[in-house]
Amino acid sequence: MLVSDAWEEHAHDWIRWARSAPGDGFRDATWPELAQMLPPPDGLVVDLGCGEGRLGRELTPLGYHVVGLDRSPTLARAARAADPSIAVVLADAAHVPLRDGCAQLVVACMSLLDMDDLDSTLGEASRVLGPRGVVCAAIVHPFASAQDANFTDDDHPRFTERYLDERRTEVVARSHGVSMTFVSMHRPLARYVSALGANGFAVAALREYGTAAIPWLLVLRAEKHDPGG
Repeated sequence: MLVSDAWEEHAHDWIRWARSAPGDGFRDATWPELAQMLPPPDGLVVDLGCGEGRLGRELTPLGYHVVGLDRSPTLARAARAADPSIAVVLADAAHVPLRDGCAQLVVACMSLLDMDDLDSTLGEASRVLGPRGVVCAAIVHPFASAQDANFTDDDHPRFTERYLDERRTEVVARSHGVSMTFVSMHRPLARYVSALGANGFAVAALREYGTAAIPWLLVLRAEKHDPGG
């Protein structure tokens, strides 16, 4: 099963989790940290792997013109229903049905680790962005995703597989009666940076967040190279 197929399988659980789980971290950490990376509103924003649409609902009141994109039919429907003013496209991030150079910002909030084909996804991000386009992304910190699945002692992390080995992960999380199975890919940080560079981006800023022994969140801003510069 593809990672993206697993998200459709668990879509209803994710909708409940994203909208009700207090321990999710989006409100207190992911969104505030990612927001610090964003350029001012200017042109189209592609919300890559928009899920049930919560990032778009944060961006729109700030003046960003957002189009969401997700491969899961259930999540795309939920995003449209939550805010019909935000356009949502049902599509694979590796095959984005938008024209070349139409956007100025691509945002991937906790979604790059859920993409089966990272290289094609970033290639599509580069294609739809204009010459000075920007990618802003939040991911589970690779130090955290490398830990043994469902090992919960954050201050004494346990690793039985190599950090550098890219692999599928599955973590079951529970918070206040809400349960979610997260199926994603662990990739070392160099894998993300290399894929960005291979598709015409340079990392301009990077932040790490977490209060335990290792950080659990990483956010970055990558800027598209100017071929003439």
